[in-house]
Amino acid sequence: MGATIRDIAEKTGVSITTISQILNGKGSRFSEATRNKVFQTAKELAYKPNFFAKNMVTNRTNTIGMIVPEVTDPFFSQMVKGAEDYLNAHDYMILLCNSSQDSTREDLYVEELLHRAVDGLIIASPNILASNVFTQLESMRKPYILLDRKRHHREEGNIYIDDYEGGYMATEHLVSLGHRKIGIITSDDSFYSVEERLQGYQACLKKHHLSISPDWIMEGDQTMAGGYNATKKLLAATDITALFVTNDQMAVGAYRAALELGITIPDDLSIVGFDDIELAEYMAPTLTTVRQPIYAIGQTAADYLLKAIQNPNEKMANQKMPLELIVRESARKLANKATHK
Repeated sequence: MGATIRDIAEKTGVSITTISQILNGKGSRFSEATRNKVFQTAKELAYKPNFFAKNMVTNRTNTIGMIVPEVTDPFFSQMVKGAEDYLNAHDYMILLCNSSQDSTREDLYVEELLHRAVDGLIIASPNILASNVFTQLESMRKPYILLDRKRHHREEGNIYIDDYEGGYMATEHLVSLGHRKIGIITSDDSFYSVEERLQGYQACLKKHHLSISPDWIMEGDQTMAGGYNATKKLLAATDITALFVTNDQMAVGAYRAALELGITIPDDLSIVGFDDIELAEYMAPTLTTVRQPIYAIGQTAADYLLKAIQNPNEKMANQKMPLELIVRESARKLANKATHK
């Protein structure tokens, strides 16, 4: 059993009430000598505060709730790590919930996390949570940060990337390499971010006066298996020379599909992905991709949330995170740029 405030009181001769106030940051009226004695003794006894008792005094639990669509997804696991590392360094813990892309579970998790008195929430989801959940968050004055969702719900406190810009960037790279028949692997329209990447792809081809065949656009689940199945269908039905895959997990599946069809990357098919998950650098050939700063997004979300907890009346600015094209080995220049224009 750990040390208690009573143990500190017995060793120091200081009253329990005084020790409680000092340890909870409300001991400024006591002498420096008394404060130092309490802190030193607490350290010697390896005292850890009871967070439930502390919550009664400070109205804080030093706990943050975080909801992600799929914790096994390399993108979200890296984002969680960024948030968790930042929060741990500031003496906060995470309660992590995996929604499995189920909006009903997301709503339930928000309610359960509030019931457990978390100090704030980080919510990463392609879904729009029920309006009553947001009403509940705001009525309880619980700060929350939104990631990976439409930015029309509220005007402040959003951390996001420009998915349209990223889709354009990926397609522009393939066009600059001379490709004119460029396919895209996307997903269903519930993933608004992927829809915006598709729009960037379409805008880039239109700017360069390149036609787009409906056959070059294929949907799949945002998984390796989804990328594999969609790419196999696309490659079997078209003669594209390049492929933009709207996330790196799907790109892993695309590699497998190309291999089974006897298509060599990048000699027969150039591929550009999106996200720059850790695996991208270790694929063969290494994957050219649009990097979003996944770990930094998690850190920034945690930083924003702690500032909102400490200064609840201050307006939170929106934060657009930068994108970067990471050129590796999976896309090559065509010998004849005039081909298939």
